[in-house]
Amino acid sequence: MYGWRNSSVIISTTPDSTESQEDNDRYFIRNAKELQEAGIKFKKREGSRRLVDVDFSENGTIEIPCLRIYDTTESLFRNLVAYEQCSQRKHLYVTDYITLMDCLINSQEDVQILRHSGIIENGLGDDGMVCSLFNKLGINVELSHPLYFYYNKVFDGVKEHCNRKRNVWLAKLKNDYFNSPWALLSFLAAVALLLFTLVQTVFTVMSYFQKD
Repeated sequence: MYGWRNSSVIISTTPDSTESQEDNDRYFIRNAKELQEAGIKFKKREGSRRLVDVDFSENGTIEIPCLRIYDTTESLFRNLVAYEQCSQRKHLYVTDYITLMDCLINSQEDVQILRHSGIIENGLGDDGMVCSLFNKLGINVELSHPLYFYYNKVFDGVKEHCNRKRNVWLAKLKNDYFNSPWALLSFLAAVALLLFTLVQTVFTVMSYFQKD
């Protein structure tokens, strides 16, 4: 993935800042599959004219504009990243976008999740190629200074959501028991059986005391 894992990425620093674990974590969120398991939903962002305009809402949804991937996409991104790396700009929008996508995509399954959400249109035909594309684009790239990272707000919101145990518990409950009609019926049957057993126990205890 990135420099905090394989030392292949350089994190930008200034004389007033020191490299720390907190800075490293700022550039990291879980992959799409793990975020989905934590209750986060992915949605194609409509109406945005900029690819980098990503939003995270309070209801736990990440909205990302659609990216169409073709044979020329990798070279286009590499040229844009190289341009930013040579510039003196504080905000490295394309580099930050690659950082985001590299975090979200760690396997073909992650690509599939984003594809089914309408966020990725895979013109390469192979989800593994898309995964490899984003995992390689971030190698030996200097990241934005933590103060100017474009997705600070998005990453903070995602991490806050994942740190709430209630969100993870509700997502697990939904995935385990409400992912199909049969699973829902089984869950309701189990609840009904539990309530029936509880009522039967209460009546048994009441009848015992009434006899005395």
